[in-house]
Parts: sequence; C-alpha cells; structure tokens
Amino acid sequence: MQLTQKVHQQLAEQLTAGDLVIDATAGNGHDTQYLAEIVGPQGQVIAIDIQQAAIDSTRAKLEHAQLSQRVHLIQGDHAAQLQALSQQHSGQVASIIFNLGYLPGSDKRVQTQSTSTAKALTASLELLAPGALLSVTAYRGHPGGMEEAQVVADWMQTQQSAGHAVEYHEPASKNTPPVLWLLWKKA
Repeated sequence: MQLTQKVHQQLAEQLTAGDLVIDATAGNGHDTQYLAEIVGPQGQVIAIDIQQAAIDSTRAKLEHAQLSQRVHLIQGDHAAQLQALSQQHSGQVASIIFNLGYLPGSDKRVQTQSTSTAKALTASLELLAPGALLSVTAYRGHPGGMEEAQVVADWMQTQQSAGHAVEYHEPASKNTPPVLWLLWKKA
C-alpha cells in the first residue's frame, strides 16, 4: 500500500461528516479535495500553502469538483497560519495533514523548511481535539528533505514519550522513499 493510500485509509476511518480538518500543505489539492469529500457539506477544510501557485491549483481542483464552498484557502507559511488558527480553533480540529517537501511540477527551491515545520507541528498539537489524527509525510530525496524528516522524527519521539500514540511507516525501497508518521492525540 502506498503512503498516500495509507493516509487516506486512516482519514476515512477517523473522520465523519461535519468535521473541521486542516491540510497544512495544500500542494496541488489532492488531499484537500479528499478531505472536503469526507467532511461533507456540513464540514470545513482549511487548506494552507506558502505558494500562490498551489492555492490556485487547489482552488481550480475544488471548483471543478464543486467542493470549493467547503474549503477556506490560505496562502502563507504553515507555522504562522496554524499558530494564528489556534486562537480560534484550539482543541477543535479532527485531523491535520502535512506533505513536506516541494510542490510537484514547480520550483524545487521553494520547499518546506525544518524550523517552520517544527513550529507548525507544535501548533497542530494545540489545534487537535483529543483522539484526533496528525498525518505527516516527509519526502526525503531532495536537498533538505533528510534534515526535515529528522526534525519530524525527533518531534514525534517526544510526543510519543508524552503519551500520544505514534506510528511510523517506511516503504521498502532501494531509493530514499518518503516516510509517514501518524499521531493520535491522547485523550
């Protein structure tokens, strides 16, 4: 099973109609659309990306699928935006998803950064409801990717020590595959 399939399976098991969820790295909008379909017309998705091109791509995908009314798009740094959202939505979010790296098909020099990602993960924990799911996929095969993945690994180990349930998934590969962490916030 591919990591994206694993994430989608976990989201389908975790989420219900009416939930509030966040896609912290909207990218081309695939996960944002999936989340919008799961939460239904009563739910809300907040999708964040630092690149306007990603926001535009996500908007077009949502409009084509007639799901744009369920999604609030925010262009900006995921750490700053998640910190700002915690003022209004602390402890209310059913799931937050991250795909770290760069926007496929765009400038590979614009990518998530380990320092910002660490702050974004901490803000995510504040936003999540008890029992909620945090999904973080890190793409390690680009410059800075291994460093960012290590920052996430260290952060997840700290959270596991604090009593949150954490799973780690790394596909068998001869190359440097992406890796996935799933965290369920302790009740």
